[in-house]
Parts: sequence; structure tokens; C-alpha cells
Amino acid sequence: MATEEDHETHEMHVRVTEPSVAFLPETETSKIVTHDLHQGDLLPVYDYISQEYLMTGIAVAHSYCTRLLLRCPADPPKFSGLVIAEPSHLWGGTTIWRLINRWLMRNGHAWLEVDSQAPAAIDQIKNIDPERYKEMHFIPSQTLEQFATHIPASADAEELWDNYRIFKERWWAATLQSPEILVAASHALRSGQLGLKAERVVLTGLSQTADLIRKFIVESPHLRLPDGYAPFEGYMPCQCDGGNPLPDLRDAKIIEILGEFEIIYIKSLYGGIDSETPPHRRGDSKSFRLYEVAGMSHRETRYLSMADKKRLSAVDLEGAQWSTFANSFIYHALFDAMNKWITTGVAPPRGTTIDVDKFGDIERDEYGNALAGVRTVHTDVPTAKIIDVISQPRLHWHTEVPFKDVKLWAVYKTVANYRRQAGEAIERQIDAGFLLPEDAEVLRRDTIEQVSF
Repeated sequence: MATEEDHETHEMHVRVTEPSVAFLPETETSKIVTHDLHQGDLLPVYDYISQEYLMTGIAVAHSYCTRLLLRCPADPPKFSGLVIAEPSHLWGGTTIWRLINRWLMRNGHAWLEVDSQAPAAIDQIKNIDPERYKEMHFIPSQTLEQFATHIPASADAEELWDNYRIFKERWWAATLQSPEILVAASHALRSGQLGLKAERVVLTGLSQTADLIRKFIVESPHLRLPDGYAPFEGYMPCQCDGGNPLPDLRDAKIIEILGEFEIIYIKSLYGGIDSETPPHRRGDSKSFRLYEVAGMSHRETRYLSMADKKRLSAVDLEGAQWSTFANSFIYHALFDAMNKWITTGVAPPRGTTIDVDKFGDIERDEYGNALAGVRTVHTDVPTAKIIDVISQPRLHWHTEVPFKDVKLWAVYKTVANYRRQAGEAIERQIDAGFLLPEDAEVLRRDTIEQVSF
């Protein structure tokens, strides 16, 4: 657990109210509501279980009751002591679970969904099954449906930024209890109220929930567990729109992750930053790392859920294909690095950023792929233009344009030469700390060995 700070010198620290937690069993007529079933069918393969709880307490001087969804080893002694805690998304469901579930389960870690954002929790959970979740409540706020009519979208950069700022202000005003609820959930994990006792809790989120994590780091570092200790050992905001550089925290580590998509989007959102230093960037420290990943889109399409496959099957890609970039393998390596950092003190790889020119545009190689940043076999031994940013059917889903056989021959001459170079790139990625050996074997089998020309 993070160390207790000197309360005489940190008088602004606020201890959250200790919550009460009740197990919410499933019955034949009352089942857990989940919006993201992605690889939920793997739970029995790894001998994991999913359990639901209602957590009740006081936050911002008002009562609340919300849902916690825990996935953990069925056999308690197999629990590693690490919990990855993730707020549910604006539209319900979670996104980090999609990316790290295999890494998490093969290592005995646990995962917790915290429904801390009131409009989403009410509309996406309670209203789906009002009887099962009849106790859920927060400070009254606008509904998710009311927010949905004001999602910012504009081709004009200045108008987009203004609308986005207004949307965020309204959303944060509707989720005032969220920070204290997140801290209370950490207490529930550590106190054994969920059937396990966490030793380390990392708070994370992707896209909209990464914005929430960034906001927590900046505005809520004063919040403490009921016993006065810091609530989280680590924070991992992933793939949001950036903002000002994050500060160092005395009692926690921070790893921030952005993909190539986010660098493109940040340029658009901030209205042409005309700078080689996008606003979120800062240097490494004893408690901070920033990684920008070349070739990584906002949503992984290499491993799609059945719902996503159905949703995207009708899209005409006009000769392109959905990106095969392995987002999840980058996440496996960096979450593993965070766990080692907070457990043993071994620092993760040095931060690295994608090259941009003086206008804030990404610098690219002869194949159209981004230069610098976190390097992978996809970028260093390419078989496609990885992120095709022209005429995208959906902003968050990205395609790649595969090289034709004649181009593959011109670049590599033989399949054997391609496989040799790709194998060397994988070893470099492992040595750099951005790929785990067990995932490398999957890349060799499912990517490298499938290339022919």
C-alpha cells in the first residue's frame, strides 16, 4: 500500500467515508447487466469468476449506491494481490478489459468495473433492469440521453474545441461523486469486502474514462482512503485527447499511453497546434512515463468482439482492411511494467514520443507510417500502410492498406528475408520492454508466418 503522508503538512487531505458493500447474487430471473462481453467466455478457461456487488456510501456530502463488477480467480489463493480498477465508460461497458483480459487472467490478477459516472450508471445499468438495481442512486443529474444530443462533432477546429469544452464541463458537473466513489471502491477491495484483499490497485481508463483518470490525478490527489492512505499505487490514463502535462505524484506512479490516432486527433482538436510539442507532453521522472505508440489506432480491430464484427461487417473498406495492429500486446507489456514498478521499484522503459514537424503533423517514412514512438514489428517491418486516415467510415475504427505482392517483393525480395527481419524486430520489441515473450509467439504464428508473396 502507498505510504501515509504527514497529515500536519498536508492538511487538505480528505478521507472518504467508509462504504458498505453487499453481494448481489444472480437468479434465474435476475442476471448481471454487462455491456462488454468481450472474451467473457474465457473466464472458465482461466478458472475466473464474475461477481456483482452494490456499494453504498456518502460522497460530496450526498448518498449514493452504485454497482461494482469484479472478475477474479475462483480459487482465492491464486489471486496475485493486484487489482486493475476501471470506471465504466460514458456509453456503458469498459475498454481496458478488452485489451488486458488475457494478461490479467494468466497472471492471477483481478479486475474491477466501477460504475461511478452517474448518467451512464443510471441509463446503462439501472434502467436496463430497474428491479435488480432499484437501490442505485446518485445526486440527480441530466440523463445520458440528454447528453447524447450534445456530443461534439464539427469539421471546424475552433468550433469543435469550444463544443468539446462545453460538453466536458456539463459532464463533469453531472459526475461530482465519481472521484470519491472510485476511492471508496479501492477501500472495498483492500478491506476484504469483495471477498479478496488487494495489496495494489491501479486506476485506469481508455478514451472518455482516461479523461476521468487525468482529471482525478490533477484535481483529486487530496482524496484518501478512510485510514488516511493514498487510494491507488498507479494510474494509467490511455488514449484520450491529452491536455496539459500531468504532474508528478509523491505516492503513486503514472504511465500515460497514446496511439497514433490520438496524436492526429489532438492536432485537430486543439485547432492546429503548430508546434513540435503537443500540449500533453512532458519528460520522464521517478514516477512518470509517457508512451506514444506508432501505428496504434483508437480501437483494436485485430481482436474484435462478436458484436463489433457484426457491426462492422457491412462497411465497404474500398480495398483496405481493418487494422491488424496488436494494441493488446502493447498494453500487456505496459501493464506488466506498471505492476513491476509499484511492486519491485524496477522502472519501466524510458518514455518515447512520435515525431511531429513544426506544424504538429506526424512525420512519416516512405511507406506512410509514423516515425519514432514505440516501435513494433508492424512499423519496423511493415506489410501495410498501417493507419489509413483517409475517408474513414468511423472516426475511432481504423483500416490499413496492405502492400501488394509486387511491393512486398520489392521491399523484402523473399519470404525468408521478410521473416528474418520480422523476427529481429520482435526481439527488439521484447528487449525494449514493449512486448512479452508469450505474446511474441502469437505474433510469430498469426502474423509473420501468414505472410506470403
